[in-house]
Formats: sequence, structure tokens, C-alpha cells
Amino acid sequence: MPCLACQKNIKRFDYKNSKDLKYFLNQELEIKNGKWNNLCKKHQRRLAQAIKIARELALLPFTPKQERKQIANY
Repeated sequence: MPCLACQKNIKRFDYKNSKDLKYFLNQELEIKNGKWNNLCKKHQRRLAQAIKIARELALLPFTPKQERKQIANY
């Protein structure tokens, strides 16, 4: 099965577009495996890099809301 990004001719993932990046995260906000995302290794690395940049800029959270509430209660 060909890569999803290769099919749509996506050159790079935009870290500012958090709605599109959330599609590639699971419920625990972990980056899904390349097999689940239907991405080749090259695009999986670029996606991971874009998600990490978005997290550093606070466009995407590092942890789910439930876990953040428990940490705040300590």
C-alpha cells in the first residue's frame, strides 16, 4: 500500500496546522506508528518532527487533559 503523503504529494507537514496533526495522534496523544498512519519512513520522520515542534510551541499538548488535572492537584 503506498504512503498517504506520497499519494497526496505532500512535501512537508505544517506544524502550525494542529487540526491535521491531531489525526496522527492516538487518545494518549502519542504519535501513531507508521503502519497505522499509512506513511513511509521518510514522511513518518517529518510528521514526528512537525508534531514535536507544535508541542514545543504549545500548539499541541504533551499530555491528555485527564493526566494534566491529576498533576495539578498535587
